[in-house]
Amino acid sequence: TNSMRVLILVFVLLANQLTAEGQQRQDSPPIRTIWFTTAPTISQIPVGYKETNEDALDGYRLGWATGDTDIIIGVVTDTFNFTWVPDEEVVSKARFPGFFGDFKANAEADGRANYFMRFDNIIHRQIGDILYEAADWIVDDFDRGSYFNAAQDGKVIWDMATT
Repeated sequence: TNSMRVLILVFVLLANQLTAEGQQRQDSPPIRTIWFTTAPTISQIPVGYKETNEDALDGYRLGWATGDTDIIIGVVTDTFNFTWVPDEEVVSKARFPGFFGDFKANAEADGRANYFMRFDNIIHRQIGDILYEAADWIVDDFDRGSYFNAAQDGKVIWDMATT
């Protein structure tokens, strides 16, 4: 469908904005969120529904930012899967804390600063009752990449990320 093509195009455009491998961007403009809305219109979505999904995505992002898997696990569905694209690894909700612990340890290895992730170029798109988010993630002096996830009924339903 056209909506899916637009989402894929947005994800590809975000991925193409990455700096060359090994380079770290030190400039950090304020986070900005760009909204695109398609059917149903915002007036057709039940009151509070958009905010509930936005809150789930905000909480999920906070968990990643601070390295707190309890926050992350608290805002995802029981059927949640995280796809780590570089290794073609699909991580279930049950396996996620171990995966994330390894990711965080790698980010802090070799004397790097304590883990903290920041985000740039956040884009939201509401399609039906699902709120999609695509953005760049950055762990200074470690790595950066792009991600694409979605929330429905106040819970994050899936996420995929790459470097």
